[in-house]
Amino acid sequence: MDFSKLLQWPFILEHPDDAQNPITDIQWITVRGIGFLLVAWMFMKFVVPMFSGPMATRRKAIIDAQDQIDSTLKETESMRNDYRQRLDKLEDETQARMSEAVRESEQLSAHILSDAKSIASSIVRRGEDEVGRERDKAMVSLQKEFVEDVIGAARYAASKSLTGAAHHSLVEDFIQKVGASA
Repeated sequence: MDFSKLLQWPFILEHPDDAQNPITDIQWITVRGIGFLLVAWMFMKFVVPMFSGPMATRRKAIIDAQDQIDSTLKETESMRNDYRQRLDKLEDETQARMSEAVRESEQLSAHILSDAKSIASSIVRRGEDEVGRERDKAMVSLQKEFVEDVIGAARYAASKSLTGAAHHSLVEDFIQKVGASA
């Protein structure tokens, strides 16, 4: 075989039509097949292992990252559910505290109103008692003044017009009337 042709035309090895060295199609396919298998075997033997180690490491890193993401998502969902439950409990607790505060305020209001009513009725009762006492004092005072005025008028009238015997009978008559009315 002349290599000078090979240097000029590199694709000459494809299927030469050389009459001196006739290569049949089967020989050409066989050599090509063996060459392809040899290249494929070398590729699988040397090139694939070069990439399979880092690819396996990368695959493991991706799986680990996916697992970590899944666990983080589950943890986040768990925390979200926990916070949601806490918020629901806080709403219930707040509602309970509010109703308790309303109930206590109503009780306190009723207690204050009843105390105020009892104090007001006590003040009214004391005022009425005070008015009654003052009225009684005024009546006694008026009665005293009236009696003193009557006695003064009777003395004056008795000293001017009555004699000793008539005066004595009038005083006795007055004492009997006052004694009978008391």
